[in-house]
Amino acid sequence: MNSTPSQKSIYIWNLLGNFAAAAVSVLYLLIVSRMQTSEVADQFSLATSIGNLWIIIGQFQVRNYQATDVKSSHPFSAYFFTRLLTVIMMVISLFPYLWTINYDFAYNSVMIITWIIVYRVADAFSDLFQGYFQQHSRLDIAGKAMVYRYALSVFILLFGLLLSHSMVLTLLVLALFNLFFVFSYDYAHFKLFDRLSLSHIFSKNIFDESIKIIKVCFSLFIYGFLLTLVFNEAKLAISGAYAKGIVGTGAQRDYNILFMPVFFMSLLILVVRPLITQMAELWQKKQFQIFYKLFIKIILFTFIIGVFLDVLTYLIGVNVLSLIFGLDLLKYKVELTILVLSGVLYSFSIILENILIIMRKHYYLLSVYILMFIVTKMITTELVNKYQIMGASISFCIAMMVYAIGCFTIFSIIKYRKKEK
Repeated sequence: MNSTPSQKSIYIWNLLGNFAAAAVSVLYLLIVSRMQTSEVADQFSLATSIGNLWIIIGQFQVRNYQATDVKSSHPFSAYFFTRLLTVIMMVISLFPYLWTINYDFAYNSVMIITWIIVYRVADAFSDLFQGYFQQHSRLDIAGKAMVYRYALSVFILLFGLLLSHSMVLTLLVLALFNLFFVFSYDYAHFKLFDRLSLSHIFSKNIFDESIKIIKVCFSLFIYGFLLTLVFNEAKLAISGAYAKGIVGTGAQRDYNILFMPVFFMSLLILVVRPLITQMAELWQKKQFQIFYKLFIKIILFTFIIGVFLDVLTYLIGVNVLSLIFGLDLLKYKVELTILVLSGVLYSFSIILENILIIMRKHYYLLSVYILMFIVTKMITTELVNKYQIMGASISFCIAMMVYAIGCFTIFSIIKYRKKEK
């Protein structure tokens, strides 16, 4: 592409795109909660949670590795072939998993989860092209793609339900639209920079490169999968509690609404995403002093914004959510504040994880993820059965504390060892 936009334009479009990515799930749940029954909203909420888990298989956590591959160690064809393999794994592993968790195999439930997964396949391929744009310092293209696709998707969901009143039919149209958009917009813009050759993609060299990528990113995939299992554990516990009659209809919906600000906290990461590639370049050039100064600035920014948002949440959070969703959520004031605090801890952890990826020391995080997963498994069901949504909130906050403390400890040890050398 001949014309290179200003850094300001790149930053703004990246911010808008990631805001759209964070907002879209909120808007989906808002529309479904207002236009469908509590039962359908619960089905949609659980299917969305499973979709959030299964996209980890599709993406295989290659994005951060790809975006920080500033020396282009692997050709894009290898990244593309890797994505084909991981998306196939994503699709074929879904129903065995649903069987193991005793998922409701009624027609509506199955169709809802099926089209949610197809929608997430589109997300997986979009993420691949966005990684390429980030790698080449063109996050403005990725940002525009997200803004346009998610804005149109919200309108499709809204008017689809208005016209058809069918959740299944609307999700079918939504999923097919997203697949069409990714390959007509994201791929079209990719072709301005590079080309994909089918014969080249399926060559032995590309297969070998793809296996290398999978091996390098396997630990990242395990981390991401375990983390999303942690995110979903409370939702599965609520589903189990509903089956036992401990919680009523709408509990899954309410928890997903309260959980939405946690996803908005990811904006703290996405705002600084352009700096991650910059930090990778500084690390490659061994400009460690500038690298650590930039790191401290990011941490301070996250801390200040996090404290401000948590205080604001305590003061007006449930009032705002009640107004937006048209539900009585005022009794969840403390639960929401705890979840937003959890989101702040999550943001710190992801920043530290990105730094460890740049250092290529991310494999040390395995112990942290295993510990976090074990703690979550040990406490969540009991807390949910005893304290319902409050128990789910406390469980998630404890998990994020383990995550943040673990990441910081490993980062500190690696930095100390490097200083000693």
